[in-house]
Formats: sequence, structure tokens, C-alpha cells
Amino acid sequence: MNFEIDVSGEDLLQKDYTICIANKDSIIKGFKFNRELISILSSRYGQNIYRYPKSQKGKAMFKIRLYCIIVSYLVKSINIKHISLTLCRDFEGREKEIRETILAILKKEKISPLENINFNKLDSGSNAHKYAYLMRNDIKNKMNTYLKINLEDIERWIIK
Repeated sequence: MNFEIDVSGEDLLQKDYTICIANKDSIIKGFKFNRELISILSSRYGQNIYRYPKSQKGKAMFKIRLYCIIVSYLVKSINIKHISLTLCRDFEGREKEIRETILAILKKEKISPLENINFNKLDSGSNAHKYAYLMRNDIKNKMNTYLKINLEDIERWIIK
């Protein structure tokens, strides 16, 4: 089964940045970063609690790792045995790193549903593109597509 992943928002560490996984059959899940989570992650990154150095390169690596963690949890949540992923090229030039990180996380979780991972620009009609935007603009979080991922679930993959 083919799934697409897209994001909506300008920067991963900004309020309401959303990552969405969807297919053409309307299986849709997403995760939206809230202000509290971003504040804690940014603060702990600044305190050098995470394994990424305080530098421009370190912060970029930190954001990519967060993206991969969320994508892995979204893949896990759809609970389908064999899927192919197409990720929007939101982190251009980092495709190999993203692919390897997602596969490593899923392997450690003892989940290997992925048949392959591709990177392409998604068209504006894709469900992942549309729902990422809709979730980001869902101010009252009324949509029933959100996946709950707590700080501890994220930090287990980034703490020193």
C-alpha cells in the first residue's frame, strides 16, 4: 500500500508544524507540534541534554532526527504490514540520512513494514499535502486524525 508524507509549516521548531501520513484511500494520521513541546525540546537542546551539538549544523541534525522520529511513529500507527512511502522533499539533500534513520528506528521497534522509501515533490492534490495543511490550521484541534506522541517517546531517541 502506498502512503505519502508531507509537512505544513515553516520550521519544525515552530508552533503548529504538522507532519502527515496519508494514502489515497483516506487513511490519514498526523502529528502537530504544540508550543509546550517545542519550548521543552528547544530548552533542553540549548542545555545540551540531547546528543546534537549547539551549532547550526547540530540544530539541523536535531530537526531531521525529530522529523524521522515522528515519521516512524506515524508509520507504526497505521499498522499495515507492507507499505511504500513517498516523502515530500522538505529536507532536500538529506534523503539518505532520513531513509537510514527511519529504517533504524523501525528496526529497533521491531517493526519493518516498509518496502521502500522514495522522495518526490507531492502534488497539491495529494491527501498528505491537503491534510497536513488542514491539521496545521485546525486551531482547536478538532480533527480526529492526530497521533499522540509524548515527550518521553521522542526523547528516548535523542537523549545523550
